Amino acid sequence: MIKEITSVSNPTIKFTNQLKNKKEILQNNLCFVESEKVIYDLVSSGATLSRLFVEQSKLEKHAEIIKKFESNTYKITNQVAAKLSETITNAGIFALFELPKQQEFSFNNRFLVIDNLQDPSNLGAIIRSALAFGFKNIVSINSVFPYTPKVIRSSMGYVFNINFINLTIEQLKNLKQTHNFKLVSANLNGVKPEDVSLNENFGLIIGNEGNGVSKPLQQLSDITLTIPMQNNVESLNASVSASILMYNLAK
Repeated sequence: MIKEITSVSNPTIKFTNQLKNKKEILQNNLCFVESEKVIYDLVSSGATLSRLFVEQSKLEKHAEIIKKFESNTYKITNQVAAKLSETITNAGIFALFELPKQQEFSFNNRFLVIDNLQDPSNLGAIIRSALAFGFKNIVSINSVFPYTPKVIRSSMGYVFNINFINLTIEQLKNLKQTHNFKLVSANLNGVKPEDVSLNENFGLIIGNEGNGVSKPLQQLSDITLTIPMQNNVESLNASVSASILMYNLAK
């Protein structure tokens, strides 16, 4: 039978709202998802749903998924939905999912390195492009945590299909020596992407939104690329640059 929650002070709602920061997410191995499409896509892909919250006026619309997860479903009021939501207009359906199990990280294929990337929306957009162009592994160096609601939402849930590994620059340097991969970064004084030929064994570095690739990683790079631009435009959004470079290097 579906359980009902009518108070924003309910312990389950308080607990759910805590699952929007890194510490609580990792401690509980659960993340909060707010998006009808993402929730349905994650269920279809086999992700483990822990709890489902449906606003009372949306019960009929979501009857099929409620039937599947009835014992884990909560009927909630408008006020509770507003308390859970991080958007101005919510869809009236929310869920908690277990974090995806990480696969073995491969340095024998193309991968990304995100260097001090801080904007969740940028990371979400980069994740979508990464999967589209065959970059399923991401090395994270001092970057935004990937399982916050905003990253999940902006990646359209594709973050669940990415393998993440957290490394320091020194650890990446050591792995570069043992695995013999090349590192590629971008600045204004590099070669055009179409002039570079790489095998699958390389990592593309995406730098911080304001400062670009850090000096230690520039020095660790084997190849430096430049995206040709016109009309005195000096830089692009990190996710746009990443998408252009990934597209060209994947060809």
